[in-house]
Amino acid sequence: MNAPVPEASQLIYGEDIRLNDVVKINAFLAERVSRSAKAERGSDERQVARSLRAVQSHLVNELEHGLQFTNLPKVSFDLPEGLQVQIRSAWNALWAMSSPWQSHPKYDAQRWRHVKFWNADDEVHRQALLAEIFDRKEVDRRLSE
Repeated sequence: MNAPVPEASQLIYGEDIRLNDVVKINAFLAERVSRSAKAERGSDERQVARSLRAVQSHLVNELEHGLQFTNLPKVSFDLPEGLQVQIRSAWNALWAMSSPWQSHPKYDAQRWRHVKFWNADDEVHRQALLAEIFDRKEVDRRLSE
């Protein structure tokens, strides 16, 4: 099971994402979009706000659905890769929506971060794969000379 991550800790991996992170980033975005949502009916500004809200709602639902499985016993190591990708992808998209406000005083730069890997083991594994691919290409290049 995932060990609880202290609120002030830095979010590094997908397995560190908590429902509380989703709730907070969602509220932050809703506050930013609310002014545009009150623009004149039919205006582009209001339509953009509606579009952002729709995407935001979809991503939050994806995260809520995926994160419910991370709280089950022994799931942190057995979570299907597809679910890991779903959580990471939805989180990164939600983060991308909020990232233009990184200098805002309410922006949580410690928690609202892009995540590349599910956990440390995933990072090591993927870096090893990249090194292997690079080595293979280097050998192929040398053989073709």
